[in-house]
Amino acid sequence: MPNKTIYVPDADLPVFDQAQDVSGKNLSATIVQALRFFIKIGEGKGFDQVELTVGENGIFKRKRFIGRELASASVYDDSISLSKDYIVYETAHGRFAVLVSEQKVLPLEQSIERELEKRIIERLGGKKQGSLLFSEDQDLPLTRRLEVYESVDALNGHIPGDLFRAIHEIRDGEFLDI
Repeated sequence: MPNKTIYVPDADLPVFDQAQDVSGKNLSATIVQALRFFIKIGEGKGFDQVELTVGENGIFKRKRFIGRELASASVYDDSISLSKDYIVYETAHGRFAVLVSEQKVLPLEQSIERELEKRIIERLGGKKQGSLLFSEDQDLPLTRRLEVYESVDALNGHIPGDLFRAIHEIRDGEFLDI
């Protein structure tokens, strides 16, 4: 394995120590990770740190990675009143991460009824609840999961067809520096 020597001024040594502590890896791995991030940002392709929350039943945790958002889509299945949102990211390692959010949605009539009940209670109780018509209901279960695929073609069948075609167009399209 080839060696590279890096000369660091004494004043910058605390930065190296802190970076290693934050990454939890050895110094070489920490430097390589930082350089990969620097290269992706420097290439002008829009890579940045992405932070998402995933989980279900009110228990969520954060996931972070270096990537860029490519496209998103929402699909509503009326037969089971389920809304699914997809956001596709390209990662710094060339993989594709998909954030899938699923939530049961009240039918329109029930949403209107629930909103009217809230407004009547507000008027009678004399206090403002701050609700908005057709806002997402917090008591409806929400599931958010992150799926990772090795290639664009591996996305096929896991995301809506229109979104899959859009991802191909974005990946094969030209970069506009405007």
